[in-house]
Amino acid sequence: MRYILKIKGEKMKKILMVGAILLAICISISAVSADEGWSFNFGSSESSNSDGGFFSLNTGTNLLEIQKLQYTIPDGYKENESFRVVGVDANESSFPDDTKETAGQFVNGDDSIIVKVFYRDTAFEEDGYVPAEGAVTEKIAGQNGWITEDEDGVTFDFVKDGKIVEIDTPNEQVLQSILESANNK
Repeated sequence: MRYILKIKGEKMKKILMVGAILLAICISISAVSADEGWSFNFGSSESSNSDGGFFSLNTGTNLLEIQKLQYTIPDGYKENESFRVVGVDANESSFPDDTKETAGQFVNGDDSIIVKVFYRDTAFEEDGYVPAEGAVTEKIAGQNGWITEDEDGVTFDFVKDGKIVEIDTPNEQVLQSILESANNK
């Protein structure tokens, strides 16, 4: 009788060993998939972090989802991945200390589009936002905001869903295209 129990004990050790190995594999896969930039979706590039930052670009359709806001980047523009930031401290003196930033840049030759979203736990309010000096109030593609123009192009700032959005484009036509794409989502 004792011999039979010993055999069962050896089998139990093997079963426990296999279980421990499977557990270690599952933990390893979980750790890798939690890393920023890891994505099982091969048609997009996605980043997120524990501070609530989110950035996803579908490279097939150029659909950018940034902090739950969606915009289509015009054809011909490619992401400059080294510019991407997700949920970092904004470090801008015009914003409260707890403000985070998620941003991306898209390049087409010498032209550049930059989309930035600033957010925090307390929602930003449109009537509390102070635009840059020289900004002009304007409504573009149904979106109220503030536009500034310089030799590099145009910058449009607006408040949407409690977040401040800043879009820099080479000209107003590109800006119009991006904002119109948001209205079609």
